[in-house]
Amino acid sequence: MEISHRELVLKTNTILSTIQWLQELEIIPLSKSCSKCAYQKMRLTQYKNTFRWKCTRCSSAISIFEGTLFFNSNIKINRLVDLIYFWSQDYSHAKVKKEIECNSQTTVCEWFKKLQKLSYVILRGESRSLIGGVGHIVEIDESKFTKRKYNVGRVPRSPWVVGGIDVSTKECFFVEVFHRTSETLKAIILENVLPGTTIITDEWRGYWGLEGLGYFHATVNHSLNFVCPLTGANTQLIENTWGWIKKKIRARGLRCTGDLTLMFAEFIFKKRYKERTFSVILSNLKDSLDRINF
Repeated sequence: MEISHRELVLKTNTILSTIQWLQELEIIPLSKSCSKCAYQKMRLTQYKNTFRWKCTRCSSAISIFEGTLFFNSNIKINRLVDLIYFWSQDYSHAKVKKEIECNSQTTVCEWFKKLQKLSYVILRGESRSLIGGVGHIVEIDESKFTKRKYNVGRVPRSPWVVGGIDVSTKECFFVEVFHRTSETLKAIILENVLPGTTIITDEWRGYWGLEGLGYFHATVNHSLNFVCPLTGANTQLIENTWGWIKKKIRARGLRCTGDLTLMFAEFIFKKRYKERTFSVILSNLKDSLDRINF
């Protein structure tokens, strides 16, 4: 069961208790060897508002957070754990900034980016699974993501995103494409949707021929109706998803396709681990510094 914020506060009410809890989770090591004199037992000592490892032989010292995602952060460790929790609960930048009493919006944004990257790495390391199947309905649609920088000048070329969502399980996929062709769409569908699925799309001709690929295909003519009056076919779920994602992008001020990729990774990650987003991201913090170095 996912930890509540009240339980989290009890575990992280001091800097030391937070460190000890992170050590229990093996996110921070329980011991450290001195890199200068190779002495095996460095001692944990208090230093200013935090703690560090200090060698009892040569007196060299290093941060307890060295080699972790928390290294070189100006935010106290218990506030950082709060930040990660609030991110997992989908709080806005502004609300997180207020809750952790951080004066820098940039710092909060940087941490959101780190957690997005970790979401991407986690998903990339999992075995890929197709959505849909016999008896399932998958809505598929495309949406274009453009952003005019500072509202002046040329609109930069940005990708179409092809998305699909299973109506019953809410499993989804999103793929960026720069060339929206029939061949590209069909290749994406074959890579992401199981045969036997009932696929609902608009009537764009790029989707013609899906029956020949092993799918049932229903369409809705958006120029006439949002819901097909004869079959009830609609793509409202995927269209609502586009609206939600674009709202998130506007709120966070994302400007490039790299950020867009991470935004979709975060969305899928939180959808897949809806009931345990915090515990999954927390369990992946160990050795995460090198994993998100891209």
